[in-house]
Amino acid sequence: MHLAARASADGTLNALAVARAELRDAGVEVLDLTDSNPTRHGLTHPGVLAAVQRATPLAARYRPDPHGPVAAREALAARFGGHPDDYFLTASTSEAYGWLLTLLADPGDAVAVPAPGYPLVEPLARLAAVRTTEYPLTYLHPYGWSTDTTELARVAARDDVRAVVVVNPGNPTGAYVADDERTPLLEAARRGGAAVISDEVFGPFLLDAPAPRTLAGEEGVLMFALDGLSKLLCAPQLKLGWIRVSGPRDEVAAASAALETIADTYLSVGAPVAAALPQLLGLADEAVAATRERLRTNLATARAMLDDGGWRVRRCDGGWTVLVDVPRWLPDDELAMHLLRSAHLAVHPGWFYDLPTPGALAVSLLPEPEAFAEGCRRLRDAVDGLGR
Repeated sequence: MHLAARASADGTLNALAVARAELRDAGVEVLDLTDSNPTRHGLTHPGVLAAVQRATPLAARYRPDPHGPVAAREALAARFGGHPDDYFLTASTSEAYGWLLTLLADPGDAVAVPAPGYPLVEPLARLAAVRTTEYPLTYLHPYGWSTDTTELARVAARDDVRAVVVVNPGNPTGAYVADDERTPLLEAARRGGAAVISDEVFGPFLLDAPAPRTLAGEEGVLMFALDGLSKLLCAPQLKLGWIRVSGPRDEVAAASAALETIADTYLSVGAPVAAALPQLLGLADEAVAATRERLRTNLATARAMLDDGGWRVRRCDGGWTVLVDVPRWLPDDELAMHLLRSAHLAVHPGWFYDLPTPGALAVSLLPEPEAFAEGCRRLRDAVDGLGR
């Protein structure tokens, strides 16, 4: 039997995963500060399942539409702007990426991705037989992250680069595209003939930034903005996301026609959740406010406990993750292993996100405040203990 190389993955567990499995088998409970599943932290809006249940009778008759049901798209346009025909419903942001990679890039072509960044686009690109190439983000404390727009322009101008991926705000950087970066970023893509894919799933979760920033609806370059219920309602199990297409009229028309073909081939969105979308969007403001309160509470705790004496909590404009710089008593992998075995605490070392500077840990802001504070206490005690 032959398996395609792009579909084959090394199933070998890394040392941290092996250690976690050993602790689990031994009955040891690990406090997990890597967990970004909101359904495990009491954050899913309590009304989501009832809304789907109420809408289920509307799904009794099958009415396929490559864009998704028009009522759902009308609700999206009313909330986020644009026209209902600008939207395509998908089962997830990951699926949206898959469709767009198929739309924009032939096998062997490349898409530009930010570094550091969450390791999602790379495996999706591999499945689509597409390569990724990086453009750098840099951090300056306390001002935050910035995009190297000069390097981005160089990358976008390459003949093989078909799209520029922007995560806005980034994960784990927590950085929105700054006002002074927006025009050069979009111009770099336009001049290079690359489309822009703006992943905006964390967009509403404002923390240190004075205001959220969106690229959705941008008309100067072919733009695909991604969002969905996974973050908006803390409901990844509902499996509903969307793509909003904007840009020059002729490019939008051609891209939308081709995207209709792709969407019509998959028709992946379940009818009950699509029918419920107008009701679900009515819960969004309340859901976002509750999640943002959790994030802000935990970020304040991190700053109170982990921001002095050689420790530093980085600026976090938005999102669900904060980066913490810790005293470098051990290399990152050894430190993560030490925390796991001695403090029964799981964190992500910075290499997981391709952070260029050692000594940084990525910490989820989603856990219950009591658990998060306990995790910060264990982290501080375990690392400071190494220096005694």
